[in-house]
Amino acid sequence: MLKYQTRSLFLFLLSIGMFSCGLVRGQEPADEASQSDGLAVLVVRGGHAYDTPDFEDMCGQLADVKCDLVLTAHFESMTAEKIDNKYDAILFLNQNKKYTTTNRNRNRYMDLADRGVGMVFLHFTLSSEPEWDQYHDLIGGKWFLPNFEKNKSLHSTYFVDMTVDVKILDKAHPTTAGLEDFTMTDTFYGNIQMDPNVHPLLGSNRDEVADAIAWAHQYRKSKVVYLMPGFTKKAYQNQSYKKFLSNSLKYVAKPAEEE
Repeated sequence: MLKYQTRSLFLFLLSIGMFSCGLVRGQEPADEASQSDGLAVLVVRGGHAYDTPDFEDMCGQLADVKCDLVLTAHFESMTAEKIDNKYDAILFLNQNKKYTTTNRNRNRYMDLADRGVGMVFLHFTLSSEPEWDQYHDLIGGKWFLPNFEKNKSLHSTYFVDMTVDVKILDKAHPTTAGLEDFTMTDTFYGNIQMDPNVHPLLGSNRDEVADAIAWAHQYRKSKVVYLMPGFTKKAYQNQSYKKFLSNSLKYVAKPAEEE
């Protein structure tokens, strides 16, 4: 009996220790993102295929960044106030091109912009929301889908598994700090619409690719960065790509008035 009680006490104390350290499966500290010393980032994804495990691994490796990954449906269930209170920035790798976004969900993006929440958009977000012009004003550009644009000369192009030499277009910008020109392989776009007022950050050596593959601008009170690559593990495992992404999240998280 004593042996049984001793063993039970040991297991009880062990479970308490594991719980306090967050090691019990399914148990996490409450509001973990806000407890992190790094930047708290909400990552919104879904609606298009991509190298999912590698993307999630990359999110866990970004320097001084703590990511909470959610699907678009989860994002749409959160209020702008809740997101603003809990997170420093939002990273989008999601796409919607199959149904009309409700006014409620459209307003959420605009409410976030009015609150000055920083946003970084990756890759196929540029072709999302083909019938919502204000969304593309927010991103600063658009990839034209053939079935939503009758003028064939405006149809955008894409190049799968393309290797490009990435050129730093503004070495003084916070997003490119610590970076030199680098080479990477991913999917890139051509013949896109780009707002003439955006600030180009990265370019490439390929004429068929758009003049800028990353840019920054301000929309309402929010700082916004768009980064064209971000589709495959070849991008997610590229150290220079990850450095630029970390820099971008930190850049947009800083309120515009602090510039």
